[in-house]
Parts: sequence; structure tokens; C-alpha cells
Amino acid sequence: MVSVSSVLEEAAAQDMAAESHPLVTIGVPTYMRPQLLERALACVARQNYCNIELIVADNATPGTEVSTVVNQFRSRVGNLVFIRHPRNIGAHANFLALLDAANGKYFMWLADDDEISDNYIASLVEVLEKNPDAATATGHWITVFANGVRWPRSTSNFPQKSTLVRALRYIWRTDDAFFYALHRTSAIRQASFPGYWWPNRLTVLSWGYVFLLDMVLRGRIVLASDRSVEFVNHNDVPKQYDAGGSGLAAIARYVVRQVNVHFLYQVKIARLLGALAVVPAGCVSIAAMCREFGSYFCDIALIRMRRWTARNPE
Repeated sequence: MVSVSSVLEEAAAQDMAAESHPLVTIGVPTYMRPQLLERALACVARQNYCNIELIVADNATPGTEVSTVVNQFRSRVGNLVFIRHPRNIGAHANFLALLDAANGKYFMWLADDDEISDNYIASLVEVLEKNPDAATATGHWITVFANGVRWPRSTSNFPQKSTLVRALRYIWRTDDAFFYALHRTSAIRQASFPGYWWPNRLTVLSWGYVFLLDMVLRGRIVLASDRSVEFVNHNDVPKQYDAGGSGLAAIARYVVRQVNVHFLYQVKIARLLGALAVVPAGCVSIAAMCREFGSYFCDIALIRMRRWTARNPE
């Protein structure tokens, strides 16, 4: 017979464990890449953290290969949830479906072709627990090429106490390197991407830039001091990125999209920091766009020069 005191002690022990090891949700969106998914799930199973909820969302991949891969990990990851959409809802909606389904205090996305180091979750939970004013904790970004070469990338972080300073720095050096970091679920659920103007209404390219500004505005973005805490981006498979092109229509779409991104920055800053904050933020946006357009058109010129050289060999 189980005594009441032993039940209470067990419940208290579980509460203490949950407090010292808060639940972390890892959301893995996947589509048509079961072999790579297996590698991603294996790195989750190797985490040296005991309280993980793993959610895999399959965007209607034909066949049963994805479910077969997921089922292989049910014994290795105790809290595993598999979502299979009956139809393809698009990459953006699949990412958000994972966030909606999360139950953890902390949340991260993990692409189905990437990996994280075994200490990634434990180390970043510790960073967030020690820094209650941080919205996100991030590891060090490593790119691995097809030949096995590892290239440490510059990992963005915004540790400044001032919200306006963080926002200005983010606008100037916009990147989404901390997209696959560990976020406070309560904060990232307040982030949003309202969509683009015409002619980009049907694209979500660069949506992460707009989305992540909300995280910068809601707390510090802290980089782990331990360089062994790694997010590993594999560059040996094709990415689902829009190549863009160099024709007039592609150039027009790019220009309008960049203006749209910076306009959305100003809207978010005005809502959270007030209209006066738009003055410095707008100036930084103008300077950043000048730099972005300069770099873009230089790239276009180089592409066209190479094409001309290829057509007109000496």
C-alpha cells in the first residue's frame, strides 16, 4: 500500500525537477527529407538535458518514410509528438504550427537538415535561467560543407540593456543567425510577420528578419560563452531559398521587399517604443538600405559581367 506521504514526496520531487529542468520544446519542420530528418532527430536524442518535448511536423510528405523515421526515436525520446498535415500548408505555416503546439517554457526550431551539439539545450537553458531579461540564448553557428570542412560563422547577439540600442543594432546588421536559438516561448509567441506588399504577397522570403525584431524588442539576445555550444548548419544539400535572379522583375521585387522589411521594422518600433523612437530607427534603416542596395547591385553587375565574359571569350 502506498502511503500518502510517499505520494506527496514523489510529487514534490517532480516539482523540484521541473523547476530545475524546465520543459524545453524542440520543433522540427520537415518535408521530403527522411534521411536528413533521422540525423536531426538523433542529435535531439543525444541531448544531455532530461526534460525535452520533441514535436515533428511533416508537411504532407508522400509515403510513410517520415513516420517510420519518427517511430524509430519513440524509445529514445520519451516525449515525442508527431504531426502530419493532410496537405502541404507551406513552410511558414508549418513553422508556426510547431510553435502553437509547444508546451515548454522554452522553445526552439530545428531544421530537418541541421544539428545541435549535445550540450546545446542544457547550456542555453542555463543562460536563460541566469538572465531573466534575455528573450533568447544562442549557440555558435557552424557551417559544414559537403567535403566535411567546418566553418565558424559570425553569430549575431544583442546583449545590450537598452531596447532602442538593440533595435538600432539589429536594423543595421539584420540577420537571422539566432532563429534556431532557444527562445522564451512566452516571448516568441508575441512575434509576428504580417506579410508583404505586392508584388511579394505570395513570398515569405526574409520573414525571419521581421519576426525576430520582436524578440530583440522584448529582451536581450545572449550568446553562450562556451564555444562548444554549437548550431551546425549543413551546406551539403540544396536549400529552399529563392535564388532571386537578375532580371528587372526580380530586381523590382527585391527592392520593394527590402523597403517593406524596413517599413515593418518602423511599425513594430513605434508600437513598442513610441513614435519618437522611429526618428533614429528610420535614419538607421535608410543607411542600412543604402548599404544593402549597393551590395545587391554590385552582385548583379558581377553576375552580368561573368555572363558577358562567358558569351564573349577572347
